[in-house]
Amino acid sequence: MLLRVVARLAKPSAMRGALILLVLAVTPMHASASESKKHRDAAAEPAAKPAEPPAPPHVATPDDAKATQLLGKIAAGPDSAARKAAIAELTEVAPLAIDALGAWLARPHTSDVAERRAVLTAINASVPDKTGKFSQPARQTGKEQRADDELDWQAGLLALDPATPGSGEVIADDAAIRALAASKDVRAAQLIFDTAFAADTMIYRDECGRYLRKLEPASIPALTLESMSKDYDRKRYATWQLERLDRQEPGKALDAALGDEALTIAILEVFKKTHHREAVHAVWRRIDADAPRVRAAARAAWMDYVTGPPPPPAPVAKLNLPGGKKTKKPKPLWLTYRELADNELRKAANELLGESYPIDDPSLEDTEHEKKVLVLDLEDLTHRLFTYFDAERAKREAAQWAEAKLKGTTDLVAAGAMVDRMLAIDPNVGGRPERPQMAQLYLALGKQLEAKQRWADAAAAYSKAAGLDPTGPAATDALAAHHFTLGKALAADGKDGGPDFRRAIALKPDYAPARTAAREVARAGRPSWMLYAAAGAAVAAMLLFAAAMIRRRA
Repeated sequence: MLLRVVARLAKPSAMRGALILLVLAVTPMHASASESKKHRDAAAEPAAKPAEPPAPPHVATPDDAKATQLLGKIAAGPDSAARKAAIAELTEVAPLAIDALGAWLARPHTSDVAERRAVLTAINASVPDKTGKFSQPARQTGKEQRADDELDWQAGLLALDPATPGSGEVIADDAAIRALAASKDVRAAQLIFDTAFAADTMIYRDECGRYLRKLEPASIPALTLESMSKDYDRKRYATWQLERLDRQEPGKALDAALGDEALTIAILEVFKKTHHREAVHAVWRRIDADAPRVRAAARAAWMDYVTGPPPPPAPVAKLNLPGGKKTKKPKPLWLTYRELADNELRKAANELLGESYPIDDPSLEDTEHEKKVLVLDLEDLTHRLFTYFDAERAKREAAQWAEAKLKGTTDLVAAGAMVDRMLAIDPNVGGRPERPQMAQLYLALGKQLEAKQRWADAAAAYSKAAGLDPTGPAATDALAAHHFTLGKALAADGKDGGPDFRRAIALKPDYAPARTAAREVARAGRPSWMLYAAAGAAVAAMLLFAAAMIRRRA
């Protein structure tokens, strides 16, 4: 309509007016479309995750103060013997003073870098230049690598003249690095790593790498996190250390933490935080782990793979096909973490749920690829697979409990051991409906062991019975029996079981065996008191006699 009006207008001024009208009419439409697109894009983007709360401030402890005092003593030590003694004491306190050791390494140094570099040069230590690069060739033979791992900076430093400028601070810094590694604490690895890149302590980089490797496996989380860094130098250094340890592959990193639940969880949390692409399969393998906390950490990491922010697209190129051909169009060079997770879910659904999903292969030509691709709701499929795994676990645990219960009719000790194994793998087993029955089994086992005067074992069985069913009808009896048998075990070892006997009576006033035991302890205590009193009287009499003799002679 507007165009027809414009065409009929003859005068230039009228034409200009028409154009203005046209612009005014189109602009709101364009603005509305742009605003609509902006809202659609905002809706399509995943909601930003809330920032992680800052770590609570560290509260200094007496161990922190002691570690700082020892480091100052090492730095100012008059001789090697005094320094060695302080270093040994520092190693003992290190596990409880991680923050103090890190703060020491990050402090402003009294001696400058050049002075401390000269100290390291005097012991033929490998020292990087100001950019962090080493002068020797990067590659070493296996024999050279082993010799490098066994190199002892501390021996060379302690052999120097104590008056050498800067040597005290270098010895103290090296002691702090070694003490952090000796702590075997996961947090220590990040502190050592940061020391290797701080401007004032970069000269210790070779020693930091050596002790990061000695700290393995506790150093794996920090090294893995840094290997995913956007800082090229930190990433390269961390990757090299992981390669030296043969822990760069995520499956091997998790295998190194077997038996250490806290360390396994720390590694899984790094995979979750970084969306480590190569770790997708390793994480999936642990979403049905026996340990509940490991299982929860693996599932949390997995959910971030399938519901977190979209991964950056992989670079593309024409791929080589069998027969020397190439794809007609450029294809992704690798699968993103979301695509790898998608394929893991397809495989699991095919095998476990009986559903038929073709595995995505981006190397296929477009027409063939489009035929095979079926977009899945990854979150829904993940939850369905979690439900499947949980149901299968419940079946296994029910079968194990049925076997233990049957065994309990003929061999309570063996049945108790079977339930022990179930609880060791998954303490939550005790939270299932079988909890009161398990408590009854342990109660019966405790009575049997008590009859055989196996006091310590009986106390343990009664404790488990009380813990599994703390509000049950037999809970008070089980806890009282625990204290009674514990008191008997202490008495058998020549210790005082009286407090536990009295605790048993407080729980169950009519507990006859505990009352008898308490009376025996009380009677046994009287002769001892009388003996001490008689001995004291004899000593007093001897002192009085001696005083009288002295006065007589005088």
